[in-house]
Amino acid sequence: MEFQATKCEVVGKNDKNFIPKTDADQLRGIPHLRPKAETFAALLKLRSQINSCSHEFFGNSGCVHVDTPMISVNDCEGAGEAFVVKAQKDDDFFGYTDVFLPVSGQLHLESIVGSIPRVYTMGTAFRAEKSLSRQHMAEFRMLEAEFGFVNTVDELCDVVEDYLRFVAKRLSSESLRNEIEKAAEGYTSKDSKSLVEMCANVSRFPRLTYDEAIQVLAEKDVKVPRDGFKKAHELKLVEILDSPVFVTHFPADQKPFYMKREGDKAACFDLLAPFVGELAGGSLRENDANLLEERLPSEATANLDWYLELKRCGQPPSGGFGIGVERLIQACLRVVNIKDTVAFPRWFKHCKC
Repeated sequence: MEFQATKCEVVGKNDKNFIPKTDADQLRGIPHLRPKAETFAALLKLRSQINSCSHEFFGNSGCVHVDTPMISVNDCEGAGEAFVVKAQKDDDFFGYTDVFLPVSGQLHLESIVGSIPRVYTMGTAFRAEKSLSRQHMAEFRMLEAEFGFVNTVDELCDVVEDYLRFVAKRLSSESLRNEIEKAAEGYTSKDSKSLVEMCANVSRFPRLTYDEAIQVLAEKDVKVPRDGFKKAHELKLVEILDSPVFVTHFPADQKPFYMKREGDKAACFDLLAPFVGELAGGSLRENDANLLEERLPSEATANLDWYLELKRCGQPPSGGFGIGVERLIQACLRVVNIKDTVAFPRWFKHCKC
């Protein structure tokens, strides 16, 4: 089709003579102008596709979407990296000493599975981590799902693998080829296979216990410190097995209080993926309120009394997981810097727009 123009009208004057640059580092410093670059606009379109097919997958799986709160009295992970919320003129606005921006919506999802046994959320999470690395942001999105009447870690792993394959299939569609190629011009690396490529090449993700994973690394003369895997170990496992890898049953002392335990192990898993290492994490939830109360630090008990009460009110066995959306985008598209997976990134000492 050929067009012959008869009139040209300027609808938006460019006073600064701005020309979109393709250099990712430069564009990161001007996030309000960055979408003018075709390469970054392509990334935003692909992000939208991932969000869309996430809702499609969980909706088709019979899950109900829930909006979890953006202000909470609890720090789910207990890592001390939460942002404290205060009103400008009233430090005691909510009547609690500390109120936080959420690190996770998990505990709130748990409160719903007693009546709606399959729920999920795609919410914003915050972590006050003083990091300038390519892998961390202070504000990010979490896809979290919780299921009632789940009794094994394998059931959770099955859902995660099915979901990731669903996303990978969508990103492999011919209709998205132009966006994939355009994004690759400015933001991606070819240092390793993408999650999309690995999903196409393996019929089932390997599943190893923590102890088995330690042994696989030891056979390659890679030692793991007592406090657990670092990112280098996670990526090495993916490289050795040439596949995303589920690692299950970590030592209980490495994991949060809410995870069900099997002896000295937690009934949990991490999903390790190319390019990012840990992509997803989940567990069966401890249902015994007395055991939970014993594990809670004394300073956390007051803010989590509602959670303990929940477990004393006929709560079914449950389990769930969380997946970092930005890390998923990195793994699928091999985006070098996580700050390039979202329109307006926030990280330590950086909050523009």
